[in-house]
Amino acid sequence: MATILQQWTKDYEAKCPGSTINYQAVGSGAGITQFTAGTVDFGASDAVLSSAQSQALAAKGTILQIPWAAGGVALEYHVSGVSSLKLDSATIAGIFAGKIVKWNDPAIAALNSGVTLPSEAIQTFHRSDSSGTSNIFTSYLTAAAPSSVWTFGANKTWPAPGGQGAKGSDGVTAAVGQTEGGIGYAEVSYAKGAQLPMASVNNGAGSFVQPTSDAVTAALSEATVPADLTVKPNYTPTGASAYPIASTTWVMVASKQTDAAKATLLKDFITYAVTGGQASANSLYYAPLPSSLATQDKTAATQIGI
Repeated sequence: MATILQQWTKDYEAKCPGSTINYQAVGSGAGITQFTAGTVDFGASDAVLSSAQSQALAAKGTILQIPWAAGGVALEYHVSGVSSLKLDSATIAGIFAGKIVKWNDPAIAALNSGVTLPSEAIQTFHRSDSSGTSNIFTSYLTAAAPSSVWTFGANKTWPAPGGQGAKGSDGVTAAVGQTEGGIGYAEVSYAKGAQLPMASVNNGAGSFVQPTSDAVTAALSEATVPADLTVKPNYTPTGASAYPIASTTWVMVASKQTDAAKATLLKDFITYAVTGGQASANSLYYAPLPSSLATQDKTAATQIGI
């Protein structure tokens, strides 16, 4: 989510001269570590805190986890002559589990009638760093793929053997772009920026869907939103237009601050992000938050104080 956060920071600082928001994209795992260690005032992650992490921060008051951006995880690929590709949960799991190793495997061919698939080897790329994007992707595989194919569970750290690791979504995207036969997963903005094609993914309704903003919004309309705003996506959505590998990103901030000016700035910036900042979502290949969720976010942000 570095792309949209950079835009929010730029726009907010222009709107509020004298304000400074310093955000560094280090991956969800490192971001959570920095936040729990108290070296940063807020963290951003595609995965929520564990119960143990939240309890360790109890002295800071309630740890708010506010979903402030929504997006899809794209399956970007580089296969010469193949500009359109359809995959389902079983073939995606087979590819990243190392059980489907050629692009013309019968399971892939069956989904892509009329497409000439080469016999070349599939080269998979995954995040080498602890990553919320990996957590979303492996959570999708755990929920949607046959358990006999994906046996590795969900994790911020890549759990399966084989494949090649690269740091950050930018690293995965660069590796895929440079490798014939490559495939990896990343935020949509990275695939778009590199002009890499993205696979259409079969959702719970049997439709093959691209990770557009509307498709992400449709998927999140089926998510469960508990009182603490730790949104639980439905990775097998039943809406025909929903893209299944979609989730929210959270800002993590302590409700109890020690500096009044900083508390005001944090509250104001987060409120901006979930309201006016959502206007940047579509152009940056994210999805605007559903209005009901944005309203809950604004209410949560009011808890930030001293």
